[in-house]
Amino acid sequence: MILLLILVLYILWRDNVKKTAPENHTGAIGLFDSSPVPDRTRLKVFAIMVVGLYAISVTGLYFFWYKRSKLSPFHWFDDKGEWNQMDKAGHIFGGYFQTIWGYELLRYCGLSNNRSALIGGILGMSIQSSIEGMDGFSSKYGASRSDLAANLTGALIAACQYWMWEEQRVMLKYSYDGNKTYEKGELAERASELFGDTYLDKGLKDYNNMTLWASVNPSKFFPGKYPKWMCFAVGYSAENLYGGFENKWIDKDGKKHDRTDLPRMRVLNFSLDADLPQLSNGNKKELAIFKTLNIFKVPFPRVQHKWEAAKYVNPNPNGWGRDD
Repeated sequence: MILLLILVLYILWRDNVKKTAPENHTGAIGLFDSSPVPDRTRLKVFAIMVVGLYAISVTGLYFFWYKRSKLSPFHWFDDKGEWNQMDKAGHIFGGYFQTIWGYELLRYCGLSNNRSALIGGILGMSIQSSIEGMDGFSSKYGASRSDLAANLTGALIAACQYWMWEEQRVMLKYSYDGNKTYEKGELAERASELFGDTYLDKGLKDYNNMTLWASVNPSKFFPGKYPKWMCFAVGYSAENLYGGFENKWIDKDGKKHDRTDLPRMRVLNFSLDADLPQLSNGNKKELAIFKTLNIFKVPFPRVQHKWEAAKYVNPNPNGWGRDD
């Protein structure tokens, strides 16, 4: 709710207090203006930025995620039944928003809609899927074919909408609830072991506290009938996940824990959302910020439908796994 409050206060300040500077009518292209034709300088900067950010991200992932596991021969791991498929939803989201950001930057550099959608989709799929190579050589993990399929799905959801409409009418978004506390004792210790203790750790890995949304803007389908900013959102989340396939584990002291009494739940969420760029007053800097933040769902009350997930059996009981 803090994000929603900040957003409302900003819009009130912008529309009632801030004096907006006059728009540039000289014909010159400003820093925040998209180039009408391909701009070689911007494209060079874009290429350098992508390579640099990718190198930083891969290095960070190695030290943050992979350094503690030993190297092994490349191998695959069948994880499509893990975590109530919350990790698959995360891969779809990753492929989607990386395609979105790539597209927006390429349009800024002056490329056409179709070319930006194609290259953005390839970037989104490639950057997200390169992680599978690192997984494949890690003794603790393993490359996943279903992850690759999810990455491709996310990239296609974004690219196909640009090809059809030159805009996103169905937006994928992320929210971290943070309001589900873990029972003190073995559950809190298990959550700390699996999901970490820092906000960054939990934001990336705490499947019991995150929701992945599909946010539909009806005004883009039916102009004039709905507020331009209002969206209807459907989200997927999960509860009571204390292991990839089941709520059984062995702790670092060798003690066995069995919490199969806690049903692993799937949750369907229904809520409202805001299409942030539609709240912009046309200021180019503000619009760029709103587009960047639009991957996060704005907090609104939600209605939930829950049901117990079908039980999955680890197909690799004697092989590599992701639980530990």
